[in-house]
Amino acid sequence: MSKYILPYEKAARIQTVVCGLLFSVFSFVYLYVFQRDILEAVHFSLAHGKTHFAPMASAVVITFILILLRWGVNSLLGLKGIVRSVAYFPSFLILGALTDISRDIYMDSYRGYWLWLLPLILLVFIGTAYFLRRIFRVQLNKEYSFMTLMNSNLIILLVWALMTVGIGNSDRNFHHELAVERCLRAKKYEDALKVGERSLEATRTLTALRAYALAHVGQMGDRLFAYPQYYKSEGLFFSGDSLHDLRYTNDSIYHYLGARPYENESKLPFLQHICDREIGKYTSLDYYLSALLLDKKLKDFAGAMCEFYEENTRIPRYYQEALVMYQSTHPEYTCLATDSTIVQRFDAYKTRQKDFASPVEEENRMRREFGDTYWWYYDYQK
Repeated sequence: MSKYILPYEKAARIQTVVCGLLFSVFSFVYLYVFQRDILEAVHFSLAHGKTHFAPMASAVVITFILILLRWGVNSLLGLKGIVRSVAYFPSFLILGALTDISRDIYMDSYRGYWLWLLPLILLVFIGTAYFLRRIFRVQLNKEYSFMTLMNSNLIILLVWALMTVGIGNSDRNFHHELAVERCLRAKKYEDALKVGERSLEATRTLTALRAYALAHVGQMGDRLFAYPQYYKSEGLFFSGDSLHDLRYTNDSIYHYLGARPYENESKLPFLQHICDREIGKYTSLDYYLSALLLDKKLKDFAGAMCEFYEENTRIPRYYQEALVMYQSTHPEYTCLATDSTIVQRFDAYKTRQKDFASPVEEENRMRREFGDTYWWYYDYQK
């Protein structure tokens, strides 16, 4: 004969199942969708890159373990009624701590403060909850309506969820860097170039990673200025500060170029040197020409194009735009022919510049209409 279930007991069970389901969904989505690259970085750091990362399996396993942790905590503390969901606090806190990492995650000396802070907070939580449970024992045993039970516990879950989101790393640029890096390691260069492609924000690390991806698909000259460029030629390389680099460093770029600079040699002379002596790989030329454009050295760029490009050779889009701009002030330059369509668009660009009364309006409107051109970069990018 089955045991008769009182209405309050049934409401409590429904509330327990609903809260468990909501936590499971939140944990899986948080780990698999929003913090996937953060979780992969933690895995790489702990395993030193020796094991394969499975994002879905990792999210499922972690969620399952945290559900078991909740049951363990509740068995210890005996929380029920309108505060039953308080037992999810350790699970939510671990989710936040697991995804609260910074750019020094790959350093051997990395020691996160959560290693000591997490156990301390959990001990304080268990001690405080146990103490308060004894004081408010009568209130815990009181029967509440179904809606009161649900609303109270859902509010508690919401607070814990907001806490987790607040603790975890939400730096969009860092997430973009990790996502691009993941695609590069998988040799999915086009996928890497789609990460944050509409954003006007770009760190130097992200800029260097994008240039690296463009070099692999052979389209630096066609797509470089479709992305924000805030660091001139230095943006083709990492800063050299290991706290800002991820698993790719300048050594990765030097290996790809097939040469290394001398000690204290600056990047532009290094690129010119390997192109002049032809000691690097063919991709070195794109790096060199792009560096000249980023530094707005049109005269040197025009000379390099004459030296390294032959007539009747396809000239990438941004190289043509730069040549058209140079030829507008140096009509004697006839080394290479440019596309008449690009010449017409440059004429439209110069005509449009005359239509604005204020510099601010001009810059903003020109960005909307010509922001993906080298001309906008040359005239407006500080």
